Amino acid sequence: MEKEMALNDVVLSIRGLKKQFGNLEVLHGIDLDIIDGEQIAIIGPSGCGKSTFLRCINCMEDPSAGTIIFDGENLADMKVDINVHRQKIGMVFQQFNLFNNLTVLENITLAPITVAKKKISRFDRKGLAQIKKDAEEKAYALLRRIGLEEKANVYPSTLSGGQKQRIAIVRALAMDPKVILFDEPTSALDPEMVGEVLDLMRSLADEGMTMVIVTHEMGFAREAADRILFIDEGVIKEEGTPAEVFDNPQHPRLKDFLSKVL
Repeated sequence: MEKEMALNDVVLSIRGLKKQFGNLEVLHGIDLDIIDGEQIAIIGPSGCGKSTFLRCINCMEDPSAGTIIFDGENLADMKVDINVHRQKIGMVFQQFNLFNNLTVLENITLAPITVAKKKISRFDRKGLAQIKKDAEEKAYALLRRIGLEEKANVYPSTLSGGQKQRIAIVRALAMDPKVILFDEPTSALDPEMVGEVLDLMRSLADEGMTMVIVTHEMGFAREAADRILFIDEGVIKEEGTPAEVFDNPQHPRLKDFLSKVL
């Protein structure tokens, strides 16, 4: 499942990325190019900086140093309007982060409607009605895809964990992102619910969605990823194809890690 890398296919280019919390430096200078259509799995021990790295990519955490080039702009530059670029960088969290006071349909359509409304006059009633109609049609199509169309008008509190996470993924897809970041998307799920979420992620991988996935699911990482990054102590200590990383690890720390998780 390897893909050839071409410079003009780079979606995100990260150089010298550092993150410091007070005196604690969590990321020590990460360099990474993410290729269009590539699926990257990030593995490593708890507390090694995996989730912090993901949150820095779309500036949910402000990087302390380094550059993150996306669509020709440096997201780490405080002068850049990060909210514009976040529209094309989806994020799926461990704890779903659905709005419990909104229905499933409202959760999915909130961002597309809000963004589209900014492009027309608030007095354009026809335009506003069309925006809502288009967003809802797309939301229903996405819900049909995951077999949850009948849940459109219920509230998240009535859903299982697996259903909530699939809704969260669909919410990200509703914005037509170039990249989706997944922060341990199955870690909060009961074991029997993990499969339905991984199946949806596999289907996205098969369709060529660019994904960066922090995961403890080693079997999924081996099967679905083009490239594995092993992060430890805030740096990428090894990277390669699943076969290279899992079957022929080189770094002693990676060997030790895999001996405990496989």
